[in-house]
Amino acid sequence: MAGWRVSVLVLALMAPGPGWGEAPLTSPHPQARPASPGTDAAVTAALSAPPPRPAGAVPLSEAVAAEALAAQQAANAARHAAEAAQEARIEAARRVAERVAHDDATEAAEISPLAVASSLFPRRRTSSVVQRFATLAALRAQERAQQQATPAAVPNRTGGPSGSGLCGVRGLAGRELPRITSTTQGCGIARPVSVTSVNGIPLSLAATLDCDAATAFERWVRTEALPAIGRTGGGVTQIRIMGHYSCRPRNNQRGARISEHGRGRAVDVGGFRLADGSVVTVEQHYRRGPYRRMMRQMYQAACGIFRTTLGPDSDRFHQDHFHFDVAQHRGGGTYCR
Repeated sequence: MAGWRVSVLVLALMAPGPGWGEAPLTSPHPQARPASPGTDAAVTAALSAPPPRPAGAVPLSEAVAAEALAAQQAANAARHAAEAAQEARIEAARRVAERVAHDDATEAAEISPLAVASSLFPRRRTSSVVQRFATLAALRAQERAQQQATPAAVPNRTGGPSGSGLCGVRGLAGRELPRITSTTQGCGIARPVSVTSVNGIPLSLAATLDCDAATAFERWVRTEALPAIGRTGGGVTQIRIMGHYSCRPRNNQRGARISEHGRGRAVDVGGFRLADGSVVTVEQHYRRGPYRRMMRQMYQAACGIFRTTLGPDSDRFHQDHFHFDVAQHRGGGTYCR
């Protein structure tokens, strides 16, 4: 009984059916499934149609074009900015070159002719050097403008008429002189006077002095020189001047400091002429003769009236005259030799 059931089942399984026979899954030679014309057309259309776009979306070609345009505009802006920066650099370099050329021209006018024309190993100027020279050039231009705008100083003394009362001293006669200037440092007189006589006694030549020296000279003649000579030979009729203003070194020695004569603060007295025609000189009568005592007396009395006194006993440069000046010494003292 059981045997025939098994046989029927086996036969049923072996019988051909509509689905299994058409496309067996494990057949070594499968057959293509029959195609339906409607189904195939729908599938083909679905595959070839573009995907649906969301609402408001931009087509791909338009987005690409917009992106390309934006990139082009950015590139143009960058190029314009680079060109503007390059032009700015060129303009700055041109201005620096003009400023350096101006500085070189200004310096060339002040360069010594003994300087070499060019360096054997020239170096390019740094920006700091260029800036420094530009500043100097601006300062020089400002100074030149101020000098051109400022009128030349007019001396307040043009030389007055001859008369007494010079420097406010009744015994001094002469006239005021314009300011004396010099290219030599240390020389010159701010308010010079030309002394022609002292207490009515004429000088052998007009002495150009400042008022301090002129006042001291008048005091020495009035209080010491004239009383020392007195009525000897009929009295003094002339004072012999051997030195006054002169822009020179001390004792005319090259390299020495500027003498007080270069400032109008010194006078050299060589002697006197008397009424009887006699001539008393430092060179001949300081050490010997009948005038020896009076010459020494007036010379020694000059110390204190003048701050410096030099005579024949001082050095070889003062054998023929008395040197008197009003130089300032340390501590306000005097130098008398």
